[in-house]
Amino acid sequence: MSKNQIQQQKIAVRGQKLGLKTLCCGVLFAAMSSVGFAATKTLSLESAIDKVETYQLSQNMWATQTEIDQANLAKAKLWKNPQLSLEQTGFDSKEEQEFSVSISQELDVFGVRKANQNLVVFSQEKMFLAQKIYTAQMRLTVKYLWSQLAIAELEKNIVQAQLSVSEANLNAIQKRFQAGSVAEVDLKRAQLSHTESIRLFKQADLQVQLAQQQLSNIWGASDKTIQIQLAANRLWPQDSHQNAQAYLAENYFEKSRILQLKNTQAELAYIQAARRPNPTVSLGMNRTKAPENGNENQIMLGVSVPLNIFDRQQHDVKINQYKQDALNRQQVFYAQQNALQVGTLLTQLQGLEVQFKDVETTQLPLATEVQQKTLLGFSAGKFVLTDVQQATLQLQEIRQRKVELLKAAWQIAISAESLSLGIEPNVVMSADAIAQINQTLWDNIQTSPVIGGN
Repeated sequence: MSKNQIQQQKIAVRGQKLGLKTLCCGVLFAAMSSVGFAATKTLSLESAIDKVETYQLSQNMWATQTEIDQANLAKAKLWKNPQLSLEQTGFDSKEEQEFSVSISQELDVFGVRKANQNLVVFSQEKMFLAQKIYTAQMRLTVKYLWSQLAIAELEKNIVQAQLSVSEANLNAIQKRFQAGSVAEVDLKRAQLSHTESIRLFKQADLQVQLAQQQLSNIWGASDKTIQIQLAANRLWPQDSHQNAQAYLAENYFEKSRILQLKNTQAELAYIQAARRPNPTVSLGMNRTKAPENGNENQIMLGVSVPLNIFDRQQHDVKINQYKQDALNRQQVFYAQQNALQVGTLLTQLQGLEVQFKDVETTQLPLATEVQQKTLLGFSAGKFVLTDVQQATLQLQEIRQRKVELLKAAWQIAISAESLSLGIEPNVVMSADAIAQINQTLWDNIQTSPVIGGN
């Protein structure tokens, strides 16, 4: 190769190097312009929960349900409507005519109204429990989305660090190429690898923006300026063990079953009261008009009692008792299985924490040192390009492993806390969790039963 050709190759390499640097700087500048130059504000988990609670309270979602329960209670206190009866016989003035009018009222001797009111009271207790479940679901959803933003920020920092490593590798390979000790195809591969690192950085920055929007959307905003900025060792869900143990005693699913059992008992009390024959008292007047004898008025007073001979609602009582037995068995089974499942998740979380600490304190520092020394040795001509590539890939894998361990840990932590509260984890770990929870609430309002009907 002539000196002129070598000089032209060097000029081309410098141009490529300048172009890559310009591209890399442009990527970093664009990312900082979208996030870094904005007035960013650090958001704690407690602040995020407060924002969402304030926003959700402003929707007055529970006011309608409260009004329905109050209307049900007022309705349950009402007496059955009285009946007015009018009857006449004989319409010819030349024959005897008889006209009677009476009002009848069914008496509540055996406490049907009181049993109805008890059912409404249990309905109100169910609403109070539903509010607690709603609040717990909302807080777990905020906690999950908050953690996803924190992990996305960490992953972006890791990708940015990897981009710096990629740029350092490319600079070293370019110098070796200029010295004639590296083939041009190796330089091209390094350039391709570096452009992929740039793409991964763009992708990581996009994930941060999406996580910011998903979190802020649940308090009715689209805020790309919020940030968590926690170090990896502070991002681990340390309080999950303690929370899960405390939540097991506050398990809402178990409380719901207990309340349902009490409601079934109240329904049984209503059936037993309603099956008894309440008398109906009637008061009226009978007027008789005869052509010869004139008019004659008589006061009528009567009592009618239904004869519960065939249908005494005895089968309704049995069905209700069967339901109570099933609820008792279900409650015991659920409490045992749920505690075992939560314990398994906490054991898994503890194992992941051991791995995370090993990666954080041992593997990552060692891999960083190996990569840096390998790059220095390569620049000095002591190592070949494959050594640099292998050390870089190993460092990248370990960094990514740290992120994956954090992602898995938070998913398990939210699952353990959700199950310990008696909440389905999939409900709180979806991007539109709050929208789904609110929609369920509105649907429940529309299907609210009318209790205390006569």
